Amino acid sequence: MIKSIKKLILGEKNNKYIFNKNEKPDAIILAAGMLGRKNLYPKALIEYGGKPIIEHQINWLKPFVNKIIIACHKKECEQISNIVGHYEGIEFSTETRLLGTAGATKKAAEKSKADSVIIVNVDDITDIDLNALINFGTDTICVSNPRVNFGIIETEGFDIKQFREKPILKNIWASCGVYYLSKKTISKMPDYGTLEQDVWPYINIRAFKHFGTWKTFNRN
Repeated sequence: MIKSIKKLILGEKNNKYIFNKNEKPDAIILAAGMLGRKNLYPKALIEYGGKPIIEHQINWLKPFVNKIIIACHKKECEQISNIVGHYEGIEFSTETRLLGTAGATKKAAEKSKADSVIIVNVDDITDIDLNALINFGTDTICVSNPRVNFGIIETEGFDIKQFREKPILKNIWASCGVYYLSKKTISKMPDYGTLEQDVWPYINIRAFKHFGTWKTFNRN
């Protein structure tokens, strides 16, 4: 009888995250960066599939988070806001000088009351299962097998043995630009610096392996 009542109240366990609004993470989109030569525009507004990449990320994140905090330079805020300001649950964390990905994350997290935060680079588009990521746990980097952007040629001496056009490197893992961190971890980050150089080498962090879509628009 007790087991039956628990099933009615809690539901069957099916490895799906049961959201309580107070338990949902928040999200931070690291959106700083300008592109162009004569007319500069935020890289968050690069178009993919007919709309800016930041809109793809907002639509992907919204069902799983309480609010989305967009971290960008103060000069970029107005342009980005004109595109995505109509979405509910959007806030901005602006910088007058670029703080790096670690500094921007720490500053943006001050606007969050959640215990955990999903952090996304604006120039990476994925279809990562956020239910699965949240169940996997915090202090996690999402990784995927990268695809080479050119043909690979295997040789023996001067003879070509095999040619592979833009293969996926199945034995190599690369960061997808998506991270799930506890607020405790974020609080220890430097006020200025990068996640890649100033945070990841110095903390215990796990890899969430993603085998689906990963497109990067990084033009650095």
